[in-house]
Amino acid sequence: MRLTNAAPTATPTGGAPIREPAGDPAATTKDPSARPSHWRPDIEGLRAFAVLAVIASHIGFYYSEGGFVGVDVFFVISGFLITSLLLREIDRTGRVSIAGFYARRAVRLLPAAALVLAATLAAAWFWLPRTRLPGIATDAAAAALNVVNLRLASEGTDYLNAEAVPSPLQHFWSLAVEEQFYIVWPLLMLGMAALAARIWGGRFAPAGHLRRRRTAAIAVVLTAIGAASLYWSITRSDPDPVWSYFGIHTRAWELAAGAGVAVAASRLRRLPAWAAAPLSWTGLGLVVASVFLIDERTSFPGWAAALPVGGTALVIAAGCARHRFGATMLLGLAPAQYLGKISYGLYLWHWPLVMIGPEIMGVKQPVLRDYLVLMAAAFVLSVATFHLVENPIRTRRSLVTVPSRALALGGGLISTALALSIVASLQPMPTASTEEAAEVTGNDSTVWELLGASSDIETVPANLTPSLEDATLDTPALYDDGCQVDRDDPEVNPDCWYGDPDGEKTVVLLGDSHAAQWFPALNQLAEASGWRLLVQAKANCSVPAVDTYDPILEREYTECPQWKDGVYDLLDQVEPDIVVAAAWDKKDVIADDPQQAWVDGWVASVERLQETGADVYYLADSPDVRVNVPECLTTNPRDATECVNELADSVVDPERREATMAAVDEAGATVVDPIPWICDTDGGTCPVIVGDLLVYRDANHLTARFVAELAPQLATAIPLEPETQ
Repeated sequence: MRLTNAAPTATPTGGAPIREPAGDPAATTKDPSARPSHWRPDIEGLRAFAVLAVIASHIGFYYSEGGFVGVDVFFVISGFLITSLLLREIDRTGRVSIAGFYARRAVRLLPAAALVLAATLAAAWFWLPRTRLPGIATDAAAAALNVVNLRLASEGTDYLNAEAVPSPLQHFWSLAVEEQFYIVWPLLMLGMAALAARIWGGRFAPAGHLRRRRTAAIAVVLTAIGAASLYWSITRSDPDPVWSYFGIHTRAWELAAGAGVAVAASRLRRLPAWAAAPLSWTGLGLVVASVFLIDERTSFPGWAAALPVGGTALVIAAGCARHRFGATMLLGLAPAQYLGKISYGLYLWHWPLVMIGPEIMGVKQPVLRDYLVLMAAAFVLSVATFHLVENPIRTRRSLVTVPSRALALGGGLISTALALSIVASLQPMPTASTEEAAEVTGNDSTVWELLGASSDIETVPANLTPSLEDATLDTPALYDDGCQVDRDDPEVNPDCWYGDPDGEKTVVLLGDSHAAQWFPALNQLAEASGWRLLVQAKANCSVPAVDTYDPILEREYTECPQWKDGVYDLLDQVEPDIVVAAAWDKKDVIADDPQQAWVDGWVASVERLQETGADVYYLADSPDVRVNVPECLTTNPRDATECVNELADSVVDPERREATMAAVDEAGATVVDPIPWICDTDGGTCPVIVGDLLVYRDANHLTARFVAELAPQLATAIPLEPETQ
């Protein structure tokens, strides 16, 4: 799946298969310049292929990793159909009814969308961990307002959300992109029509002159939009993949490509049959090939999107002309036509079922067979939605003929979705007990004293700190201060000073978020000992001198070594007394022998840090419990032992870890292993609750509150001797 963590964000894909009149290429007309109208079986078949490709990608069907290109197919189709509709209206009336345009979209799109939003919120409330409900409710509100793509882009670039499970409403991003495009495009067409009428209209204008000039003006504007968007798509997809994937600025050219075919339709009707038929097959071949040639590591949309976009445009363009033996022979088959007819509902239902369905079925590790069962359910729901909701509402004469009623219906549906999202976000967290656990204060009780018995805690205490609702927010203060550099920023922040500002000795905390998580304890030590603390942290950037692949950037993480070079230059100036270096061991190393490259990279970095004159402390990685702890505890409030991991299963690559510790020790660094502070080494388990403290805020980051209570252990391992007077 291409998701955002989202993850991405996988980023689930698939544009909204909006149903509009599709035009009949064989329709006869006395006006040779008339544009296609009514029915296009090739477009209906393209819809079917696109939605099946998207679904196949999302459920992990064989060899269909690139099925997310279905979004591009839908964007081109939408651009063609909407622009064709607007052009016909301009030809007929000389203007565009903006109210009528949005009224038509309201009755076509909003009823089914509102139904799916409501059903997904209800399913999330019943079957997902309650910690996820506020986020899903926010996604529902953003989807109702057609801005969920902006929310996903923002969340997807947040390092703290990198491990988050994708939202069951993430697929609404493509609807948002289209609606953002159609906020502007009809107004531009109306403006071009009015301008053309003023300049080239009049009683004595030659027949067809105004139409040709008007079409040319629209084509110029369309070309400018498409060219600018394509440029951004090509230049920004690699350095900024999340915003490029979800953004209107890099997707508008795909809608513009379809619109361009609509503008050129009158000329395309003149294509000879001997050219149109192979052209349509060529286009379909390009679309099918893109599913197999593009995968999750492809920089996308960028140049790669030209394959499905160009292929779809060719099929639609060829379909404007009368011909036999073209791709419609395949796309026009009855099953494809019916799937195309219900494709909007199928797209809306499939992703919530992918994300929530396994929980409904009680399946912890779903396989392809389970997803196929869920997709059968999606098909049934789509059929019911089409015949009971979509079709009756969009063909209701009282709505179709009176735009104000359709707009009122749309406003009511949006308001209802917003109200439901607010209600969902306010639902309280379930509690299992009113009993309070022993408070960890560092005086009366300590983490060290309570650790051994913590794996047997069954009930989540009422005074859990931080609470399950606030767990994800319990991060070190340096994040709010901007002292963890973002992925795409290679610049060093030299102003991240903490501890005692008047101190004469300096300790440096260096690494990624697994280094930054130790800030609460190290800052306590620095303040108490009169040392200055300089934090140098960068999202997902490993300390060892290795090349890594970043799953969010979807490419080699070139900014990381650039940033480290700047850090070393800064430390040469600072001349620190101690450097504490740490990093998450779960990195995708680019090397022929990743294991040895990781070990050698740590040694090289330790030696470089020693050149600054500092004593280097290698703080080994903390255990990775591999389950989102707040979510697990929310699901199991009376059996917290379900969330406790075995120590042997919680260490990322133990062999490499041991080899790294031995190598850096030999290189002269002091090795600090924090596992005995966090896990019960005698019992071989890693508890998730110690006293009243929540240990993890996700699957691999310690809560700031818990780390603060580990200051005594850290002081023993990394002594910051107080300044002598």
